[in-house]
Order: sequence, then C-alpha cells, then structure tokens
Amino acid sequence: MTADRYRIQRNDYKNFNSQRVFVRREGEPRYQGEFVLYWMQIHRRLHSNFALEYAIGHANQLGKPLLIVEALRCGYPWASDRVHHFIMQGMAEHATVAEKRGLNYYAFLENPDHSGSGMLETLARRACLIVSDEFPAYIIPAHNKALTEKLVNNRASDVPFITIDANGVIPLQATEKAPYAAYNFRNILQKLFPEAWEHPPLDDPLERLINRSHVSFPKDFTQRYPRADAHLRDEAAMRKFMAALPIDHSVTALPALPGTRKAALDRLENFTENILARYSDERNDPDAAAASGLSPYLHFGKISSFEVTRAAFARQPAKWSVDRLAYNKGSKGFFSAGAGLTAVDDFLDEALTWRETGYHFCHHTPKYDQFSSLPNWALDTLKQHAKDKREHLYSLEQLRAGETHDEIWNAAQCQLVETGIIHNYLRMLWGKKILEWTQSPEQALEYLIELNNLYSIDGRNPNSYSGIFWILGRFDRPWQERPIFGKIRYMSSPLARKKIAMTKYLERFGRTAVEQSLFD
Repeated sequence: MTADRYRIQRNDYKNFNSQRVFVRREGEPRYQGEFVLYWMQIHRRLHSNFALEYAIGHANQLGKPLLIVEALRCGYPWASDRVHHFIMQGMAEHATVAEKRGLNYYAFLENPDHSGSGMLETLARRACLIVSDEFPAYIIPAHNKALTEKLVNNRASDVPFITIDANGVIPLQATEKAPYAAYNFRNILQKLFPEAWEHPPLDDPLERLINRSHVSFPKDFTQRYPRADAHLRDEAAMRKFMAALPIDHSVTALPALPGTRKAALDRLENFTENILARYSDERNDPDAAAASGLSPYLHFGKISSFEVTRAAFARQPAKWSVDRLAYNKGSKGFFSAGAGLTAVDDFLDEALTWRETGYHFCHHTPKYDQFSSLPNWALDTLKQHAKDKREHLYSLEQLRAGETHDEIWNAAQCQLVETGIIHNYLRMLWGKKILEWTQSPEQALEYLIELNNLYSIDGRNPNSYSGIFWILGRFDRPWQERPIFGKIRYMSSPLARKKIAMTKYLERFGRTAVEQSLFD
C-alpha cells in the first residue's frame, strides 16, 4: 500500500483539538519507514489518550503498524523505589494488555549495565514519524527538546516529531498567557469547556488500528536495550530489579497504591459512588477521608481528565444535562448549574480548574519552578520580611525526619514519607510552617521542592508546583501583614486543630504512633 503524500502540520485534527498538536520537527513522514513510533512518556495509558489516538491516525493513514515504546530511566531527578515501582506496575499491566491484543509494545528499563542512550535515535531511523507526550513540567520538556535537536542534526533520522497535549480538558495552546489566579482560569475554562467537551478522546483508540503486523528487532538492538518483560513478570521480579538500581531505596514503594489503570478506575468508581456526595462538607477534615485520591493517577497519566469529569457528571441528578452549563463570568457554580450537585461543582473546581490552572501556568512560564516566578507583590513582601527573627529554625534533615516541636506538622510529614501523600488541607499548613521555620523564603522554597518531589507520589507535576508556590503567594492575594510572612497568607496549627477533625489522623500518623510502629 502506498500512502498519499502529506506534511505534518498543526491542523491535523481539523477541530478544537488542533491546539493539542505541537510540531517539534516538521516535514513529510518517511513513507518507506516500517512503523509509526509512539514514545509514551507521561500519558501512560492505552485509553482516552489524544497522543496515542494521533499516532494511530497517522499509522492508519500511512498503512503502517504502530510501535509503542515505554521506557524508564534510573537517573531521573528524585529517583526512588516509590516512583519506579508505581511506573513499573503500570508497564506490567500494559505488557499484559499488549500480549492479549496483539500490540507492538516495547518496555525498556534502564539499569547500570544497559543505558537507554541512543535508543530513540536508533528507532527513529526505522520510523515513519515519531509521536510523544506534551507536558509542561519536570524532565519532559527537556526530553522533547533533546530529541528534536538530535533529529535535526542527524539526517539519517529525517522524520517528523510531534508531541500531543493530553493533559487536561482545555488544551495548553488555547490560552495566550499564564493565569494569575484560579478565578482567572475559571473564567477561561467556562468559555471553552462546551467546545472542548464536544471533542473528547476516543475511549479505546486501539480498536481503530488497522495494520497489526509484527514489528521485529535485530539482535544487537535487543542486546543493547533488552526488553523489560522478565523484570515485570511479578512483584518479586520488580523488587529484585529495583534493589540493584542507583536510586533512593529509603523512599519506599507504596503497596497500598498500585500504579495501574485498573487501580485508577477502581478508585474513581469508589470515589464517585461512595464519597463524592459528602465531598463539599468533609474534604478538609483528615478524619473524614473524603479526598478523591486520584492525583497520582492523573499525574502519571493512568486516567484522563475527561474520564474523571464524565464519572462526576454521571452522579448528577437524572434530569441534569451538560447542555445546562452556562458561562457565569468565572464564579463558582458552573458545574452545578441547572439543578446540579454542589459536590460535583466543588470537586471539578479542584480536579479541572485548579489542576489545569497549574498546567497552563507552567506552559507559559519556563521558570515556573524558580523563586523569581512569584508575583511582584509576593516577592516584595517576602524580601521586606526576609530577615525577621524566626523562633524556630530546622534543617532539611530535621524536617525530613519530622523532628519539629509541632505535632500536627510532624504527622503530616510522616504521612508524606509513609504514604506518598499529605491530606490537602494539611499540605497547605505543612508548607506554611516550612516558610516560617527556615532561614529565608528562598531556602523555604528549596526545602519545599525537595521534600515534595522526593516523597510525594504526585510530585514533579504542574499542580504540585502550584501547591508549593501557593505557599509563597502564587495564585493568591495580599493578606494582613505580619512578621516573617509579610502579606503572604498565614496558617497555624492551633487554628487548624480547632477548624478540622484530626483525632484519628494524629493517632495514625502522630509521633507516638510512628515510634510504636517501628517496634511492632
């Protein structure tokens, strides 16, 4: 079969989703190539994935098979058993699905004996074009830039390279500048949501893949980049493989939080059926356990924002319809319009508005993780109070170990170290105390990023950086001035103790409980 000649360009989708297409390297596909390569980096799912859908569309147009490559380095920043195990569990699930459905799926795990360097360039020489994931934070932008430069400088790899934004409901390129507050982005979301909702990703794009012929690999390739199948076989094999890696083994894996799509869907179902109705009233109380717990799965791409939103909409009253949504100038209540549930609106305001505010900010702000990216009013007030006397000062090691005078803070840090998450309300308090207990705002930011990105399973994410920088004034406004904080919003443990229920939480994660568990 000979494909009609065409060029890769931004309007491939011919609709609202053309804004999801980032053409990294232009040109015609290499028609004599053997396959279309989808390099799965952060949208780690085989369903509801615009990037996978885009790759399949071009594979069908070219009459070629699709090769899905999912790899995992061992030298990424904040590398640990926790992150490795979560990703490997998802890779094992993908390998099983691929075998059942006859897909060309190649899983590779880097180790000291087998570096991943050169793998993509080698595959590029055989590919018609390369599709990968667009993501505005952490190591993904650098990965995409590096591959683009290698392809441009190597004529032997003369193929187009496209990255696709499958991050949220509103495409990153649909906004022109970084939002300065959640209400600012909420206004944009309300205007764009109806059109975005009309163009969702396919639930199962692989059903449409036409050419399913087998892609083979020469012996020298498989020897240099061996398949990870043996290491993904079972839990014991994963643990044995991780033990030999130069990653942080003190940040342990999370058996209670499987890194699979099945676990993501199960959690979504449990939340929407059993917890969502009480979300508005109880989400801030640690004892109530009313959080969705979906953040890790959204971060690693195991589930899409469209799927989460659809599941939330399914809990609306029978007579409610998405057609009843009406622009209300950025005020809350958009998703509860037309007799919808307040709980649905509150949840989607977090899962869509706040989450995607962070993504769009990072997309438009290359230095999103730098102190200088704070709003001017926050920079000014923090500078003015930088030398204020601190009653308590703690080192990074003391904070890491949860060795402060504050019982609630220690419990929150223990929860982070042990479970990979902090209850959302206590995460804010946790961060505010670090600002109060460090020598300068700059040091506070350094410690916040280090602790969050090392221990949090959903760290290293635009939404996670929103939470960190909110501590220092991003997406907030000036408040009453006080020592150390200046006009930055203040929070305290005594007030938190009065405001929210945390008796069970402190019993579970408090210092006494932790010390006792060490000897059980």
